[in-house]
Amino acid sequence: MKMPWLFNKNAIIAIQNVTMSPLARLHQWDALVLNRVFQGVRYRHKLTQVIAKVSRTGDGPLYAMTAMAVWLADLPGADAFCSTLMLAFAIERPTYYLLKNSFKRNRPEQVVPGVIAVVVPADQFSFPSGHTSAAFCFATIAGVLFAGSFNPLFIWATAVGLSRVALAVHFPCDVLAGAMVGSSIALFSGLLLGTF
Repeated sequence: MKMPWLFNKNAIIAIQNVTMSPLARLHQWDALVLNRVFQGVRYRHKLTQVIAKVSRTGDGPLYAMTAMAVWLADLPGADAFCSTLMLAFAIERPTYYLLKNSFKRNRPEQVVPGVIAVVVPADQFSFPSGHTSAAFCFATIAGVLFAGSFNPLFIWATAVGLSRVALAVHFPCDVLAGAMVGSSIALFSGLLLGTF
């Protein structure tokens, strides 16, 4: 049974309900969602600029500057925060790199016709999202040690992840995987050090 055609200005994607592997279905869903999001922001220059700025907050320097500020301010829990953050990133960065270079999933613009990345990605492959992994790693550690049950940093980490999809450098599943990897490593690090 065929489903309706989805129109994209540069490409037509037909989704058919035929026998296909779960990974093929997942990729098809990823491409569909990415296309919808990308088409929604593609011609909105100011919105794209804001989204790119949100994405840049997930770059590495913010984490180091925040850890330094927390340590210099001598906040309660600063030592636990800094040591947990250092261990977590010492695990998370190689893990993300290993996963990315093991799966070797191409970026959206390489596999979805008509999709052009709004920013230049830092590396070649897509799965998992390194920005999202780092953001969720940071948000989990800061949340557990400083924010308590309501952690507004998860809103920021989610925005970083969604920005990566809107900028067409990641599929939605790349972002979900990044969030799980980052949060899991943060929890593991905190439990290993006894800071959580």
